[in-house]
This record gives sequence, C-alpha cells and structure tokens, in this order.
Amino acid sequence: MRCGRLVQQYIVDAYAAIEQSRLNYLRRNQKKLRADLYQGLQDTLEAGDTDTTTLGTRIVLPSSFTGGPRFMVQLYQDAMAICRSFGLPSYFITFTCNPNWPDIQAELILRQTATNRPDLVTRVFRMKLLVLMKDLMKDEVFGPTVAQIHVIEFQKRGLPHAHILIILKPEFRPTTPAQIDMAILAKLPDPEMDPKWMFETVSKCMMHGPCGSAFPNAPCMQDGRCSKGYPRPFRNETSLDENGYPLYRRRDNGLKVLVKGVELDNRWVVPYNPYLCKKFNGHINTESIDIHLCRQISVQVHL
Repeated sequence: MRCGRLVQQYIVDAYAAIEQSRLNYLRRNQKKLRADLYQGLQDTLEAGDTDTTTLGTRIVLPSSFTGGPRFMVQLYQDAMAICRSFGLPSYFITFTCNPNWPDIQAELILRQTATNRPDLVTRVFRMKLLVLMKDLMKDEVFGPTVAQIHVIEFQKRGLPHAHILIILKPEFRPTTPAQIDMAILAKLPDPEMDPKWMFETVSKCMMHGPCGSAFPNAPCMQDGRCSKGYPRPFRNETSLDENGYPLYRRRDNGLKVLVKGVELDNRWVVPYNPYLCKKFNGHINTESIDIHLCRQISVQVHL
C-alpha cells in the first residue's frame, strides 16, 4: 500500500488473472453449462456469424459471467420488469465519491493520495452509498419510494460513482415546477443568507467546468462545445421544454465563485438537492424526470 500507482497495476493484474481463470473454466465446461435456452443456431445468427461451419464451436458465456452479453441483457430485463411493475422513475441521482472526505484523508499516510488507495476509496464510497440508499428508501427524502435501480461505475480518474433511479408512489411524483423547486436547486447559495456549509459544498462540488473556448481540452468538450450544455441560460422560473426535460430556475442574482481562475455564476451550477449535499459533502447531481420523457425513452429503448 506504499507503492503509489504500482498498487493499481497490481490490482488490475490480479483481477485479470481471476477473470482469465473464470473464462478458462467456462471454455472447458461448455457441455455442463449449456441449457435448452442456449440454441446454437440462434446464438450464431445473433453474433452475426453466417458461417455454419463454426456452429457449435463458439463459447457461450452464461449470464453469471460479469460483463458478458447475457449478463447485461439480464440486468436490462430486470430493470424493465421493475418499471413495468412499479411505474416510471421519478428522480435520477448521480453520486460521486469525494476524495477529500475526512474518512479517506484520515487513513492516508505521509505523501499518500486517495488515488494510491483504491481499496480505501471504494470501501468508504460503499458505506456512504448504503447510507444514501437508506435515506432514499427508508427515510423517504423525496417521498415514499417503492423501487430503485442503481449501477456503480468508475470514472477515468478512478473515482467510483453511482447512477440511481428511484420510483415514487404516483401521488408523490413531481409534476409541477413548484414541486420540482422544492426538491432541486440550480443556484449558488448566498453566503450571507444561507448556511456557510451550503455555499462551500456547492462551490466546490456542484460547479460544472470551466469549459468552453477558454478550456478547449476540458473532458466535456466535443466539436468545440460543451457536451453537457453548459453554461445554461438564466431562467426566472422552472419549466419543461417540448421534449419533457426540466429547465431549472437559474436567476441572475450576481453571485459568482472563482473556479480555476474563472468566475462562474448560476449558469454553471449542476442541479442538486440541498439536504443530500449537506449530508454527503460531495457531487450528488439530482434530476427530476418528467413522466412524458420517461415514456419517450422507454419506447425508444424498446424499439
């Protein structure tokens, strides 16, 4: 744990060895693993292989193999079944690990960074994710929640983050701009009127960019513009566009914060829930999902 980036190389090599061992087992035990559901001709056609001489020679990965095509299809079908049973999602939450959490920093030795301790980062993130799920499911931060779907990913810089969909009871779904404003804000808190923690958390964790012409090499830049649509225009009131996407209230109140030498205002704030920002002190983007937008997405995915 004192070898810096070599620790990451060691972990990657160890996992690669484990995965290769699993693949070798599947390759040597195809006859035991094959079921009636695995139809050789159908599997061959789905793979785009029209050469019948290879029929029966392909290796079929069962749904128990993490990352395989059947594994992904099974998860997708499970998610669709949850939506069919409980209804469409109400909120989309992205929760990202904060390497500056005291729980992580307190365990680092001299000249060690969070990047050098992926084991510590993932353990702390998992503990906080469990607390977040308890807040959403049991404590009902947004209202009575009947179901949730979430997936954990790792960013290019190694930080874990979770994408979460929660499904509320129909009568508690946000359907008006006023209801959305009660749960989601897209503004810089006033350091004189709002609590100090709120301004510090939003200014450090909930600001997008800077990007644009001044930062053409920013990760979000594609074809000379921000792929996330920042900076967003100022708006006096929350509304929904023709596609069902919420356009959050972003008033021009003159508040700005300095990020990487650039002054950013409310147009650069990532939508957030104040309670969750306060509790977890990290990037936790909260988006309201319009029911009409959900229907459009579900139809497109089905097609």
